[in-house]
Amino acid sequence: MYISEYILTYRLRNGRHLIFNSLSGAMDIVEEHISQFLQKQQPVTYTLTADEEQFLAGRGYLYREREEEQALIRRYQEYQDQHGSGDISFVFCPSMTCNLKCVYCFEPQEIRSSHERMTEDQVQAAFLAMDQIMQQQQSTRHHFVIFGGEPLLPLNRSIVGLILEQAKARGVTGTVISNGVFLSHYQELLEPYKDMLRIQLTIDGPQAVHDRRRITRANEGTFMKITAQIDSFLEHDFDIAIRVNLDGENIEHLNELLDFFQERQWNAYPNFSVSLSPVENYAGNSAPGLLPSYQLTEFIKAHVPNDKLQRLNAALNSDLTRLSLPFENVLGTGLAKDSYFPNCYFCEAAGGKTFTFSPDHQVYPCTSIIGDQKWSLGTYYPQLELDEQKLALWKERHVLNQPECKGCNIAFLCSGNCPVQAGRTTGSILGAYCGNVKRDLDSHLELLNDSFTALS
Repeated sequence: MYISEYILTYRLRNGRHLIFNSLSGAMDIVEEHISQFLQKQQPVTYTLTADEEQFLAGRGYLYREREEEQALIRRYQEYQDQHGSGDISFVFCPSMTCNLKCVYCFEPQEIRSSHERMTEDQVQAAFLAMDQIMQQQQSTRHHFVIFGGEPLLPLNRSIVGLILEQAKARGVTGTVISNGVFLSHYQELLEPYKDMLRIQLTIDGPQAVHDRRRITRANEGTFMKITAQIDSFLEHDFDIAIRVNLDGENIEHLNELLDFFQERQWNAYPNFSVSLSPVENYAGNSAPGLLPSYQLTEFIKAHVPNDKLQRLNAALNSDLTRLSLPFENVLGTGLAKDSYFPNCYFCEAAGGKTFTFSPDHQVYPCTSIIGDQKWSLGTYYPQLELDEQKLALWKERHVLNQPECKGCNIAFLCSGNCPVQAGRTTGSILGAYCGNVKRDLDSHLELLNDSFTALS
């Protein structure tokens, strides 16, 4: 018999063991001798009974031979490559200039202060590049994102209009990610495209909290400017998604913020939604008050009524639930509606499915590294010229191609973590960057120990 490489074991307080297979998704509570057997602890002092062996094989912990598990891995990867949820993302950045200086921004100050802007010729070239990439990828599933900097600055109006015009001509839907300060300046321009757009705005707390975090260069708050414009956009049937970036500085004010949304009666509109997301450190820039995702979700469960989340059409971003999902699902305490599925890819960038067109003519594989040309995949202007070797690395950036990850017992739960951080810390995006994953997972399981013990 072959023992799966992807088994996590955790000792419960009553001496029994929680076992989890990150490939099959199976999770069970077993006696200590079975856990020791699966961990290949030496010397082996116990032989499995026929019933135990049959049970473990049926749950994906044991195989007749290694090739059986490898065949399953290949089937999972093929399914994800062909039917995965990640469309190809084409990100258009009219400029990288930003009118805010948010305390946790991942973009360097020199990028946010840049005055370089896309030209009409660049927009046309970017869409021709998109057409060419789609043909090369032999895919029809794609969407566009208008990003920055702050894309909806008044100076970007004509360029944003051209991007929307070109996207509509191709029948491509998309998202505008904006800080919302100049949203009303764009209402008339955006009106003809509202059926193909989602507008994502960030509100980080009640006014006093938000205005400490998302401020102008003159240190002015932005809460009133943003919220005053949302009513009109909802009334005119725009799809508005509010993102709340959570950390230790604002998590205690989440309930109050959600109350504000209800008081404004935004949740009365079917075109309104809320996404809760952790502040991350993917770009390597430090930020105050970062908390592990499980601590944020535990706070939400303890202090925000679930029916309130439902009324507000509020969902937890996958960054909040990625590590906790299978454990919370088994306990029936999770806030996410998703089912666990083993994942080879950490993000769209890791699968080579993100192409970001920047004002500097470059194509970047991830939005967190825009402007740093050592990460560039090539240029889109005056014509598309991609470095196929670099692009292949991003396409092949999955746990099975990461030597230190492919044999890790939580490989398909962690999914290889952030490729940018891997590149910065190891010199290669195929390198292993665990970050705090194992520490946070262990801490979360310790928090859940009593709950699992009660099940056994």
